[in-house]
Amino acid sequence: MLKKFMILPVVLFALYVFSANNLYAADCGFATIKKIGNNPLLTNTGASPYMARLDCNDDSIWPGEIAFYLSQDLGDAGLATLLTAYSLGKTVWVRTLGVTTGSIITVVYLND
Repeated sequence: MLKKFMILPVVLFALYVFSANNLYAADCGFATIKKIGNNPLLTNTGASPYMARLDCNDDSIWPGEIAFYLSQDLGDAGLATLLTAYSLGKTVWVRTLGVTTGSIITVVYLND
């Protein structure tokens, strides 16, 4: 009986983790960088400790400002691209895995 009660929370958590908002790629052609930071305590697998708070200017692809983390593959190079864009006042093109806080940025480009 106890095993049945333990399975239910695990299933509900799995449904949340693998929900549609967390799995689909979302592209934003003109994202404004609001904040950039580093969270050395981050334990999320697949993400580097670098955080970027972005606001998408493309027809509300995501609502308002959202904090994203750079993927491990982007790492320092992705951070350098974001810092360059931020210091120049430029927007960036990004691809994210979801549109919720904590989603991962997989691609980032500096716009003209």
